[in-house]
Amino acid sequence: MNNRIEKLLTFLDEVIAYFIHKIEDVDRDRYFADRDIRNILDKTINDIILCIVDISEEILKRNKRNIPETYKDTILACHEFLGDTVLKIAPLTKHRNDAIHQYLKINWQNIFTVKSKISDIKEFEEKAKKLISK
Repeated sequence: MNNRIEKLLTFLDEVIAYFIHKIEDVDRDRYFADRDIRNILDKTINDIILCIVDISEEILKRNKRNIPETYKDTILACHEFLGDTVLKIAPLTKHRNDAIHQYLKINWQNIFTVKSKISDIKEFEEKAKKLISK
C-alpha cells in the first residue's frame, strides 16, 4: 500500500472518531453558545473533507488520471474506482467551504449534515482501503 495513502486513511479514521467523540452531547444550543466546541467541530469538518480529497487525489494519481480543479470534482472523479459512495460524500465539500469561508456565519446545519454522513464517509474509507490493498 502507498505510504501516503496509508497515512491519510489512518488520519481519516482517527479524525472521524474524534469528531464523533466531540459531537457527543452537543446540540444546536450548545454549538451556538460554546465558541470552543464550534471551532473544534468546524476544524474537524475541514480535516475530514480535506483528507477525503487527498485520498481521492492519491487514487487518481495511482490510476494515472488527471486531478480536477475543485474538491467536489476530485471526489466525483473517483466514481470509476469507488462507485456510488462518492456521490454521497462529494456534496460535503460545500459544507466544508461554508464552515471555513463563512466564519462570521454560525451554521449548525453543516455539523448536523456531516454527522449524518459519517456512515457514508466510513464506507468511502473502507472502499479506498480495499482498492489500495489490491
